[in-house]
Amino acid sequence: MRGEEVVPAGTHTGNEEYTPCVVKPTPFPEKNGKVPFNASGVVAVGSRRFVFIDNKDPTALFEMTFDANVEVVERIHRRRLTGLGEGALRDPEGLTRVDVNGETFLVVSSSLCRSGKGRIDDGLVRVRYRPEGDLHAEAMDGFRAWLLANEPTLAEAGLQAPDDGGLNVEGLAWDPRANALVFGLRGPAGPGRVSVVQVPIHADDAGGAGWTTASLGSPAMVHVRVPRSATAVGIRDISHDARTGDFLLLLGRSTSRDDEPFRLGRWTRGSDSVQVLDTVFHRTAKPEGVTTFSIGGEHKILVVDDSGGYAVL
Repeated sequence: MRGEEVVPAGTHTGNEEYTPCVVKPTPFPEKNGKVPFNASGVVAVGSRRFVFIDNKDPTALFEMTFDANVEVVERIHRRRLTGLGEGALRDPEGLTRVDVNGETFLVVSSSLCRSGKGRIDDGLVRVRYRPEGDLHAEAMDGFRAWLLANEPTLAEAGLQAPDDGGLNVEGLAWDPRANALVFGLRGPAGPGRVSVVQVPIHADDAGGAGWTTASLGSPAMVHVRVPRSATAVGIRDISHDARTGDFLLLLGRSTSRDDEPFRLGRWTRGSDSVQVLDTVFHRTAKPEGVTTFSIGGEHKILVVDDSGGYAVL
């Protein structure tokens, strides 16, 4: 791992003597202007290239290039988003990759939350990826309203601010087996469980002209138990692992008042519980983006941090 220490991405039985290592992210070599990157969701777009979002900057995606061993970030490119009207994307938090007919699309989700000042953070945006230059983006008009109307269990949460138990989406993944977008909820959250919302979309519509709510199928809410957790847990990111077919989850506190530590877990579709991994994050870490990748036949995990850093496990 590039970072302070590395922890094996497995599970601990609790029967053997065990001292976990601590993951402390390495700062990015650059800033977003004068401030650190507020990095959230992240996806691979090449063997050494990854794209992440800055939830304080909805005008661009950010592409980082690693060294040959995918350990050290060599540079970060700002990829400006074009085609979006003002307010089409606020507070971007979730990011996933969808491959359709030889093309790569990146889908960005806002937190879909209501701020304390009554502002609505809306946005589900499709970006047509290309290796260089600006990136053309399209907003799916009315997605938040559609979701609340079609998933009644979220209607009340949609009226509340995140710290009052309101809707707060921080993770987004594409499930190629189900042709569905999978949203990971930071809130609302209940003790010892996390929630995801699965929204089917026809694969051709994901990359074609039909980027509208008419292309979406009925959403389904799924609640999953988190072992050894008695407090409210939120999903800070979710990523589909193409190698195993599982989902990798970044778990953390649901509201700013909670004190739940950050952890990594795996969830298999159809399972009623998360497999919590032996990954301990340093107290200064704020991991909010995770993805898996392979290099030289070795499977690895990349985590990006809300405080402007990264770690390769």
